[in-house]
Amino acid sequence: MAKTTQRGQVIRRKARQVKVTTARAVKGAGRSARQVQVTLGDLIAAAFDTVGGEVKKVAQVVSSKDMTLATGKHIVFVG
Repeated sequence: MAKTTQRGQVIRRKARQVKVTTARAVKGAGRSARQVQVTLGDLIAAAFDTVGGEVKKVAQVVSSKDMTLATGKHIVFVG
C-alpha cells in the first residue's frame, strides 16, 4: 500500500496485479494435457485396428484433416 497526502488527507492506494494471477491460471491449465510421442507406425497400426484391413480406408484416415490437426503433420500416401 502506498500513502499519499493531499490537502491534509491520507489516501491509501492498493494496486491489484491481474497479470500474475492470469499467468498462473494459464500455466496450470496445460498440466493436465501430456505430450505423447507416437511414431508413424503406431498411427498406421492404430488405423488398421480401427478401420480394418482395407488399405485405402487406412490411408484416408491417416491423411485426413482431423489427423493433421491432431498430430500437427500432414501425412501423404503415394501409391
